[in-house]
Amino acid sequence: MADIRNYLKEKEKREKGEVSYVEKIHKYRLSHLYRILLCVAVVCVIAIMIYIQYQNHVYETYEVLSSQTKETAAGITELRFGRSVLIYSKDGAYCVDSQGEAKWNQTYEMQSPMAAICGNVMAIADYNGRKIYIYDTDKKLGEIDTTMPIRSICVSSKGVVAAVLDDSGVTWIRLFDTEGTVLVGFKTSMKDFGYPFWVSLSPDSNLCAVSYIYEDVGEIKTSIGFYNFGEVGKNQPNNFVAGYDHAGSIVPYVQFMNNHTAFAVGDDRLVFYQGNQKPEHVATKLFSDELQGVYYSEKYVGLVFFSGAGSGKRLDIYDASGERVLSREFEMDHTDILFDNETFLIYNDTELYVGTIDGKEKYNGTFTEPIDLLVPTGTAYRYVAVTKDSIDVIRLR
Repeated sequence: MADIRNYLKEKEKREKGEVSYVEKIHKYRLSHLYRILLCVAVVCVIAIMIYIQYQNHVYETYEVLSSQTKETAAGITELRFGRSVLIYSKDGAYCVDSQGEAKWNQTYEMQSPMAAICGNVMAIADYNGRKIYIYDTDKKLGEIDTTMPIRSICVSSKGVVAAVLDDSGVTWIRLFDTEGTVLVGFKTSMKDFGYPFWVSLSPDSNLCAVSYIYEDVGEIKTSIGFYNFGEVGKNQPNNFVAGYDHAGSIVPYVQFMNNHTAFAVGDDRLVFYQGNQKPEHVATKLFSDELQGVYYSEKYVGLVFFSGAGSGKRLDIYDASGERVLSREFEMDHTDILFDNETFLIYNDTELYVGTIDGKEKYNGTFTEPIDLLVPTGTAYRYVAVTKDSIDVIRLR
């Protein structure tokens, strides 16, 4: 009996020891987990504080990170070209990157050169000319020779060019690839459709939007037509898939924001269409103030109106669904407005205002040297600033 009692006592001690050991392991693991969670919480709090400080930070000045000398010439036009700069004149065109390095150079002789840009692809042609040059930011993609005088052009990010061509009372709209091959074409006339005042291609070249102006019983009217060059549109006459009339309003300007959203602007309205096959009308915003300018990105459309007496202006920003997300009064004599992700820039040669779409002011100051053009670099609050003599990379601080 004594041996049994001793055995049971020893067994009980061992079990208590095992339980105690398990409890110690459990407590250790819990304390280790708590320390990890505490560290994660501290890191999250610090990250949130840094993010809030970053979001609310107001920049007071800027610094020049790099500067490269730029050749100057009379009669040049400078445009944003992806993250680079397109410079062209009657004698030729060339592309310069943010470091001031020329990526390519094209010589020609044009009387009235016109350039179209979509992302990193551009096309340039002479009004009434018969040749179109196509480039991306790195190299030449091709040339197009037309059989009829060119009235206007647009280009997609794939290098497809839509050209409006004049043919003695009939106007052709033809799409060309970079080899100059006609992909598709259709003709219009004032009698049947009206005059194609503006043409826009979706970035993927699947859709084309045309603003037609025509006369109806002595009154000038406008309609917006959409053409689909994919499977949906190939069985439709002239690839036509949707059309919208705007009675009582002149709506001459139509533009794709992205592959599935387009907008049109008239003398009294802003209209949005959505759909990557058969675009549908989704919103119309009417206005009565005098329209001064139209600016857009992949996500936003900005309209500038004269607001009251003097130099007062108002910038109204809409998202792709047609909802107004911001209205901002300003008095700056601006030369350009651009969108950079969730910020917008209003500037002229000596002043710059940077704000966010949610209404925060980030910078309101002046340039030390006159600026001709600003180009976003892809990094927040860092831009390429093109002056008369140099190409600078600047950063707000």
